[in-house]
Amino acid sequence: MFNKKTAINAFRLLVLVACAGPALWLGWAWTQAELGANPAEAVVHFTGRFGLGLLLATIALGPAFRLTGWVGFMAARRQMGLWAFVWLCGHALAWMGLDQYWDWPWIWQDLWGLEYVRYGVAGLLLLVPLVLTSFRAAQQAMGKVAWQWLHRLVYISATLGVVHFWILTRADYRDVTLFAIVLAALVAFRLGCVVVDRRW
Repeated sequence: MFNKKTAINAFRLLVLVACAGPALWLGWAWTQAELGANPAEAVVHFTGRFGLGLLLATIALGPAFRLTGWVGFMAARRQMGLWAFVWLCGHALAWMGLDQYWDWPWIWQDLWGLEYVRYGVAGLLLLVPLVLTSFRAAQQAMGKVAWQWLHRLVYISATLGVVHFWILTRADYRDVTLFAIVLAALVAFRLGCVVVDRRW
């Protein structure tokens, strides 16, 4: 029988496949030289785009739950958020290893000299406390209100990620514009909920 619990588990499995599957494809494409003339750049760009997309998708699970009332969206939110963090960490590591060749003076020079790097690093660092407090025990220890306030940092992190992506874009703005529109819609929905609920 396809009951509520089965549906939630099926959705969480779907999220797992959607989040982990591209890593398998990326590994295969790397070994088969299918990433074009500059595979290092392709890895850096793919991990960044996919990680930011997952972060926005994680935020979107809240509105999806509010509009439908289906608890499966909330059940998968922590899982998807952690995967977004993993992919964005992979993006940072790919940049440091494949693009900067672990040359720390060079990395520090770019960190302090390039605006888009600072935005990207700041956005990633803001996710660290969210990951560390993503467990039920942390929420209980902090209290619901404080925990919710902390986790609203995800909107700032996503904004920094979109700005990072925008500054990096040189010609084709279609992808980053789509990301910006999605983020704006999510923020607008959140603010609309604040007005309706009379609370933040």
